[in-house]
Amino acid sequence: MPSGISKSVVKSMRFDEDEWAFLEQRRKVLQLRSVTGLVRMCLRVAFGIPTKEEFVAKAFNAHLVQLVGMANNLNQMTRAANAGKFRLNKRTEDQIAAMKVEIRELRRLFEDYSDTAHERSFTRALEIERLAEKQRAARVSPKAKIKT
Repeated sequence: MPSGISKSVVKSMRFDEDEWAFLEQRRKVLQLRSVTGLVRMCLRVAFGIPTKEEFVAKAFNAHLVQLVGMANNLNQMTRAANAGKFRLNKRTEDQIAAMKVEIRELRRLFEDYSDTAHERSFTRALEIERLAEKQRAARVSPKAKIKT
């Protein structure tokens, strides 16, 4: 844990001498500064909690997939326009409007991720990702709009 970053909850644990000796030995082998760091690492592994870096990488990968899809749509529209076959109709207007909304949301999310990385707050990162997931779930895809 970087120095200067406080934790909001402090809990104590009791160990017998053998447990403490084992934890101290493992801490030294893993070259950790404290047994607390070892316990925190064990909890992350046991419960599958990603590190901040893993969490951010996963979140960015999900958003990258969205951006790639939008880039493909824009490339298809550009090719059609260059070939003189592009017609601005309700469907393409809806696609462009949806892309604008998505880009705005992604820009805000990237700014939030950047702020979170600067704050080094795992809890805030989880809140941002939950919000993003709700927003993704609430959006209706252009294909679903066309069918209705």
